[in-house]
Amino acid sequence: MENNVTVNNFSSSSVNHSRDNHNTQYCCEDEYVQRQFEHAVNTYVPPVLIILGTFGNVCTLLVMRTRPFRHYPIGFYISAYAFTSLLTLYLFLGSEWVALVAEKRSIDSQADWICRLWQFFSRVVTYSSIWFVVSMTIDRYITIWHRKKSSKICTLFMAKFATISIFIGLIVVSVHAMWTYELMDGCFFFHNDDDLHVVIWPWMSASCYSFIPLALIITFDILIFTGLCIRNVPEETNNEMTPMVLTHATLVLSMFYFLLVLPPTVINIVDQTYPPSWLQKPHFRLQLAKARVIGHYMAWTNTVIVFYICIFFSQTFRKQVNNMLKSLIFSKPDRRMYELHHGSDSSASQMETEISVTLV
Repeated sequence: MENNVTVNNFSSSSVNHSRDNHNTQYCCEDEYVQRQFEHAVNTYVPPVLIILGTFGNVCTLLVMRTRPFRHYPIGFYISAYAFTSLLTLYLFLGSEWVALVAEKRSIDSQADWICRLWQFFSRVVTYSSIWFVVSMTIDRYITIWHRKKSSKICTLFMAKFATISIFIGLIVVSVHAMWTYELMDGCFFFHNDDDLHVVIWPWMSASCYSFIPLALIITFDILIFTGLCIRNVPEETNNEMTPMVLTHATLVLSMFYFLLVLPPTVINIVDQTYPPSWLQKPHFRLQLAKARVIGHYMAWTNTVIVFYICIFFSQTFRKQVNNMLKSLIFSKPDRRMYELHHGSDSSASQMETEISVTLV
């Protein structure tokens, strides 16, 4: 009997040991696949985003500097959005990619003071884009629902004032990064449970960075969509009302922004609030790591799409791009032909005059 118990215990322990080895091997294989996935995504996705974003944002800036867009507040907001998108693509995504490919330390890992300053600066520049989207939607909401007041409210001066207010607000909210980030084998947030400020302030800043603007975007998107459906809003208006240009493009852009930012926001909340017991589940940790990578680049996609959305959803924008291409391709040859023809006529007239004078 004792021998049977001994054999049974030995057999069960052998099975458990074999099962643990199998789980460990399975976990290691999953971690290897996860690392390969992250390396491939971090290596090949950033240059694609940078190339597409550079072309799109530069073209958007060029178009928005022409008439009539440069006189409209919506054109100013889109220009600001495209400009900050270029900054974030090159200063943050581009620098991280170069550091990864060159196997060097990133900019924020060079020194402790650079870590703090870089985190502060990156937050001001990066999160300004979501507030520019909020400003666009508010501008279009006023244009649709308050047509008679839109010419007084939706002005270029108000757009510039709103932009300055956005940056001032983000500076105030982001300044805490100067003392809450430290260089610890990388630039990371120093979490201290005993410091109430450190515990509360990240949630306050997250509200200003994501929660509040996302709520405003979805609210005004619903109002804009409803207004376009039930109200008779003409495309061409008199001088006393703000034109409806880029309204559909703004609606689509803000909807895409909301859909692309919401998943990483939820992932970040889960990452900050899940119980410690979940760390004992390797499958959960691997899936969460994969979700972080996917959500990270979903958010970065917003820095690329503005030009392509305007092309597809704004007839005025397409016409302006078409006119710019025509002027770029045909204006110089036409001018040369005109100068050549005009010069030939002048030379012929001068020659006839000289001949007449000689004959006289």
